[in-house]
Amino acid sequence: MKQLIKGGPVRGLIYAMLSAVICVSSAMAETAQHDEEILKIRESVGKILSNGEITSISGSEIDGLYEVMVGTQVLYVSANGKHLLTGKLFDIEKQEDLTTPKINQAKAAYLQKLNEDEMIIFAPEKYQHTITVFTDIDCGYCRKLHAEIKDYNDLGIRVRYLMYPRAGVGSKSFEKAVSVYCADDQNDAFTHAKAGDEIPKKSCDNPVSKQYELGQMLGVRGTPAIFLENGEMLPGYMPAKRMNKVLSELDEKLAGHPSGVTQ
Repeated sequence: MKQLIKGGPVRGLIYAMLSAVICVSSAMAETAQHDEEILKIRESVGKILSNGEITSISGSEIDGLYEVMVGTQVLYVSANGKHLLTGKLFDIEKQEDLTTPKINQAKAAYLQKLNEDEMIIFAPEKYQHTITVFTDIDCGYCRKLHAEIKDYNDLGIRVRYLMYPRAGVGSKSFEKAVSVYCADDQNDAFTHAKAGDEIPKKSCDNPVSKQYELGQMLGVRGTPAIFLENGEMLPGYMPAKRMNKVLSELDEKLAGHPSGVTQ
C-alpha cells in the first residue's frame, strides 16, 4: 500500500485531481474578472450615451480591448472602462476590415425584423433577391430607380420600399408619403406619385415617421439608399442590370462565408 501511494497510480491520480482543481479555480477567476470588466464597461459607456442602448459586449481581436455594440454602431473600450475608440479595426496581415461586416450584420438584423405589412413592395412571382430601399417621393434619382421597377422584377429582384422624406417630418414630401400609405391601392398611388402625378391627399395611422427615424439610425443620409440582404448599404441610384450583377457577386461571397458576414 505504501509503495502505491509513494510512486504508483494513486499518486498520479492525486496529481491529476490537484491539476483539475487548479484549472477550475483559474477558470473561475478568469470568469469573475471578465464579468467585472463587462460591468465596468457597461457602466462607463452607459454614462456617455445620449441615445441608444448597449446591445452586446464581447472581446475584440485585440487583447484588453472589448467590442461594444450600440445599435448598429461599434465602439472599442478598454477593459478598465476608461478609454474608448471609434473607427474601423483592420487585420493588417489579412488586409481585412473587421468592423464594417459587424455593422452590416447589425443593420441586416434590424431590417429582417421589420413588418413587411408596413412596406410598399414590388415583387415578381418568383424572385432570387430582395433589396430594401429608403426612398423620397420627390427625389429625382428615386424616381429614376422606380421607373425601372419592371426591369428589377424581371431580373428576379424583389424591392421593399421604406419612406425617407429628406426634408423631414411634416414636409410636403412627408405628406405625400403619408397619402401613398393611406391610399386604397398603395402600389398604384406610389407609382403615380413617383411619376409626378398628383394623388389624393389622405391621412391615417402610418409608419412614415418611424421609417424616417429608422433610416437615420441605419446611416441613411440621402436617397435612394439601397440595403442588400447582408446589411450593406449602397447609396444612390443603380440600374437594374448593374444591381443584378452586384447581387450575384454577393451570392458568391456568401457562399464562402456561411455566417453571412462578408467584407
